[in-house]
Amino acid sequence: MKLLTKIQAAALLCAASCPALADGVDYQTISDAASKTGDLSRQALVMIFGDVVISPFQPGQATLIGSLFALLNGVLCTVALVWFLIVTLKTLFKGGQDGKVFSAGRSMLHPVMSFAGFITLIPTASGWSLSQLVMLWAASTMGIGSANLLTDKAADMISSGMSLVVQPTAPSTRSAARAVFEMNLCKYATNRELSSLYQDGQARTALMETKGGNGDYTTGNGSALCGSARIPEPSSGVLDSLFGSAVNTASVTTAQRGALDTMQSTLDAAAQAYVDAYLSKRDQDTGTLSDPETTIQNAAAAYETTVNNALNQLNYQDSLQSQLTSQLKTYGWISLGAWYNTFATANSKTNEVANAAPVTSGASLHGETGTGDLYHQVFTAYRSQVQNSIYTAPLGSQTAKDDGAASNSTDPDAVFVGLLKSPIQRLTTVFATGMTGTEANFSNQVNPLIKMQTVGDYTLGSTELALTAYVTAYGAAAAVDHSLVGKFGELTQNPAGTIKDILGLLSPPFYFVMLLLFAVGFSLAVFLPAVPFLYWMVGVFNWIVSVMVGCAAGPMWSATHLGAEEDKGSRSAYGYIFLIDMMLRPSLMVLGFFFASVAVMAGGTLLNIMFGTAVANANADSLMGLVKLVGWLMIYARIATFGVTRVFGLQATLADYVITFLGGAGMAGIMGGMVDDVKGMFAAAGGGSRRAPGLKNMPNRQGPSKEDGVK
Repeated sequence: MKLLTKIQAAALLCAASCPALADGVDYQTISDAASKTGDLSRQALVMIFGDVVISPFQPGQATLIGSLFALLNGVLCTVALVWFLIVTLKTLFKGGQDGKVFSAGRSMLHPVMSFAGFITLIPTASGWSLSQLVMLWAASTMGIGSANLLTDKAADMISSGMSLVVQPTAPSTRSAARAVFEMNLCKYATNRELSSLYQDGQARTALMETKGGNGDYTTGNGSALCGSARIPEPSSGVLDSLFGSAVNTASVTTAQRGALDTMQSTLDAAAQAYVDAYLSKRDQDTGTLSDPETTIQNAAAAYETTVNNALNQLNYQDSLQSQLTSQLKTYGWISLGAWYNTFATANSKTNEVANAAPVTSGASLHGETGTGDLYHQVFTAYRSQVQNSIYTAPLGSQTAKDDGAASNSTDPDAVFVGLLKSPIQRLTTVFATGMTGTEANFSNQVNPLIKMQTVGDYTLGSTELALTAYVTAYGAAAAVDHSLVGKFGELTQNPAGTIKDILGLLSPPFYFVMLLLFAVGFSLAVFLPAVPFLYWMVGVFNWIVSVMVGCAAGPMWSATHLGAEEDKGSRSAYGYIFLIDMMLRPSLMVLGFFFASVAVMAGGTLLNIMFGTAVANANADSLMGLVKLVGWLMIYARIATFGVTRVFGLQATLADYVITFLGGAGMAGIMGGMVDDVKGMFAAAGGGSRRAPGLKNMPNRQGPSKEDGVK
């Protein structure tokens, strides 16, 4: 009865999940996604197991694993047959003594489950048992297919212009969108008042009207002006003189004009609805005023998305992003881990987006506009709602002076108090939280991996230049010292020899610093960017091992169904959990990749925002010098690098976390120490910096004594 209850619950769950088919996901789509001939994961399974992955019930080319499985299944089938006969005879004998067919704890499902367990042990024509084929089907069809669907969906969304996280809009774009909304709000408020003033006769003051199009709008009545918005004509000649060839930006200009047209139509309708709702609320106490701040922010985001897509298309064919979709759809989900940097930077906004904001002008109501009472009432209500808006901007957004949040925002530099406004604390914060590695000055979002990689590149470049300068100076001084000029200089004073001696004396600490910087730069520029790929390969190896473990344990899983019904659940339950693991592990690895990618961005941005406050509070009652500056910079770098290293472990551990919710145990993680091993390799390479060239190791002249030291 317990098994029947579980089957009924599973059937109810399947019925409840039927609406998921509305998204076009069914078994056929999963099977088609798993049947890609170029899929690397499917090719890996074919390499290991042979043609049984493609045609499970047909004998194909003999493989080592298939032959071993056939032999193992024969042995297990023989053992199971003996066990089955013993249990059956024992059951019949006991049933005869008790006078009933089924003893306590057993039902009609007992012989059915025992028979099913025995049948699934028998080898098929391919040498595999049915239980092994079920495990292989779970991995090769359900696991690979579902993961490919997730990967294809992510690649399509990136190709359509979506970014990895929700990016903030530039303050200039939000100000332009706000000006467009207020322009239309002015128009409808003025027109409604004029209509009410002259409803019994012919109005002498013309109504406000929006004229223009194709990225150039002006709203007025010939006497007064509510505002204007336009896309300026692109400048020419500057880029041509720099590069010697024309840069075709016509597509960007067209996208700007189209985006402004969309913004104008959207905010025009929103302004009209807002004035109507205000009049209904004022005169009839009915209706609800919509949140204008949300409407303005969404319009600004839609404008920037359109312009950003056009900017990205300028160099799209020559970028890795153009190869992302084709590569992922050809090689499948298993190639996702090699594309982190492209995903992290795909469709990222740059300063060009902020510079592409529309040019707007405000209202000039010095002409004929009526009494202006309704205009002032509507704008008073509008500004009150903006200040109390519930809209929440994405993390890392900079506040514009006309944003609703501007009245409640505080100066981040207010935490720096005390002696001369704490210059070293400010300098530490500037160095640590500088927007290195980003091209969007209007955004405070930080990817610590890309930032630390850029710092590592700068460190390596600076160290190479310093080492080159030192060797050049030392070589030039040595050459002059051994030349004829140096010989004459020995009679009086030899500047070249003096410089050479000074450089020689400074060589031990100089090389110490150089080797230390090389080790730091090498770790940041090489090891840290490889962390996502390293953890991805850990997950890939764990997946391959889990498939082999599942196929090897399939016959044992069937054998657990033989015997007493009352204890089969405790023995075979983990087999069902492992079957779910094989279906879900690739998809959970894909989710772990994206979870880690967005978590790193959120954590890096929060670190940048809170670091200045932490520095100010920790040093509120003490002076901060250069030594503390270096120490806090090291703390910042350590938090960033350690966070990146640990968070990207989700790619390998998320599947284990989820499976433990079902009562199973996670994989042993045979590759779990790979990242630490690679990290140790880089640490060993930097360990030589502690042995500076030119310094002699002084041996301990006093040998070890056997005395206890007590006199």
